[in-house]
Amino acid sequence: MTTPRELVRDPDRAITLQTCELYAHHCAVINNHHICPASWFERAGKTVETPMIELCPNCHANVHAAIDSLIAGTDTRNLPPRCVKLARWALDLAEEAGLTPRPTL
Repeated sequence: MTTPRELVRDPDRAITLQTCELYAHHCAVINNHHICPASWFERAGKTVETPMIELCPNCHANVHAAIDSLIAGTDTRNLPPRCVKLARWALDLAEEAGLTPRPTL
């Protein structure tokens, strides 16, 4: 599961930008996400065991788009390369765990 969205503030109550782990850019909202979708583990009746990564909402959505594109065999060239790389890792983790990848969006 993802952690709830939370704004980080400095002692003066100003918003502190956080770092997205994928491209090291800064964003006000970052969430911790499973690299291999938890729903694939849950559907298989298995305990969710996957590395986590902190992503901004945009990178998170792009990774899901990449996962679904790879599953469908469609072209990913217009998606950010690191999002596609993370999606490939998700599919590799699924294979290692004996999971059946399904579209995520």
